[in-house]
Amino acid sequence: GGEAPPDLDAPEWREWLIAELAKPRTTPLSRDKLSADTRDVIEMFEVVAEMRTQLDREAFGGFILSMTRSAVDVLGVYLLAKEAGLFLDEPGVEILTLPIVPLFETIGDLRAAPAIMRDLLQVPVVRRSTRWQGNLQEVMIGYSDSNKDGGFLSSNWELFKAQARLSQVGREQGVAIAFFHGRGGSVSRGGAPTGHAIAAQPAGSIRGRFRVTEQGEVVSFKYANRGTAAYQMELLASSVFQHALKSEREEALAPHAEFDEALEEISGASFAAYAKFIGDPDLVAYFQAASPLEEISLLNIGSRPARRFGAKSLADLRAIPWVFAWAQNRHSITGWYGVGSGLKNFVDVRGDRGFELLRRMFEDSRMFRLIIDEVEKTLALVDLSIAKQYAGLVADEAVRTKIFKAIEEEFALTREMALRVTGGVELAERFKEYQARLSHRLQTINEVNREQVALLRRFREAQDEAEKEAVKVPLLLSISCVAAGLGATG
Repeated sequence: GGEAPPDLDAPEWREWLIAELAKPRTTPLSRDKLSADTRDVIEMFEVVAEMRTQLDREAFGGFILSMTRSAVDVLGVYLLAKEAGLFLDEPGVEILTLPIVPLFETIGDLRAAPAIMRDLLQVPVVRRSTRWQGNLQEVMIGYSDSNKDGGFLSSNWELFKAQARLSQVGREQGVAIAFFHGRGGSVSRGGAPTGHAIAAQPAGSIRGRFRVTEQGEVVSFKYANRGTAAYQMELLASSVFQHALKSEREEALAPHAEFDEALEEISGASFAAYAKFIGDPDLVAYFQAASPLEEISLLNIGSRPARRFGAKSLADLRAIPWVFAWAQNRHSITGWYGVGSGLKNFVDVRGDRGFELLRRMFEDSRMFRLIIDEVEKTLALVDLSIAKQYAGLVADEAVRTKIFKAIEEEFALTREMALRVTGGVELAERFKEYQARLSHRLQTINEVNREQVALLRRFREAQDEAEKEAVKVPLLLSISCVAAGLGATG
């Protein structure tokens, strides 16, 4: 009942939501006036409420709200949860008993996240709810989408800044911000070694709480064996404790104006180079032909399709298949493209002093060192001779030549700049175990890649379904084999 709500884009929408949240819910909403999607969400929340009442209040963790763009997005979820009976609804003490976890995924969302959370935490019902939930607000940050959006270096820098600023917002508002990291698996998805990744988080951003996703292929690799699982859990726990106890006293994590300014400059140039590359109108056509993007969806893994229906542009491609397919065709651009341009531009502008600063940052900034380490390891997985065979699947010669030339040039530049910064001669020579593991596998992976190119050609040129089916199983096995060998999907 009551007056109709304002338009969703109207400034009054926020005030309307807050007013509705403050009212006791004496009469349920008329469901027939709601959209099917809204009814689905309320019904899902009703099941959550029922299970928490009948089984255990801890039966469900938080509700993750993907692609959070404003405080209003979160308040809308609060209202739906209230309608479903997830509130303590006494007058004046309205409290949501289920934690809502905003997820910030793109570069723009990460930049906006501190202002959004400051706005949200000033809403009385949100403050009461976070207090009731242990004075804790969980925030999820996305690695795949920010990587697809801005490239490897910019994604990592924006994630670092967002965590530092969100932690500061929490301190201002008297609320502990706990981060849920949507990372793991491939380097593009933040899959650096556990101890190093945690050690490079901003000072004071963990405080004894660290939540992280683990992808399926990583779960079996890390936890299938009891001894390995115990080691992984010990490493995770000890790294979290060490960061919580020492991070605010460590020089390598202390705010450093000169380093931060340099990283901002490098990130800007890297982002520009990456944006120019992915902005090429022919890139999607190249990518679809020169990788098994379409065929990955036939594997029946994951809960979502590789693309949103009717995908015609880069924006329509989901982030995880984007990473997966670039790894399969041995381009692996998601773990390095734009880094060379960012570093080269910095040295061109600042000269020898700029290069000396990069060397100092590599030695003294844990964040910058982690970026360079992971870029170098990803470059070691790239094989341009094999990548060129995949490029041969692109029918349009002009498109093939243009895109592959851009990749070759940026690869050479990134390799050169990474080795200059580290003082190395060969890629990944500092990582003896990693190199040893790779050298055992690469010859086999390379053979499978070559076979995959031939299978892709046969599959796509098949004259009938019977011919397609005959090629399908070996093709899908080749995708699984390359993923297992490289240790990365999306």
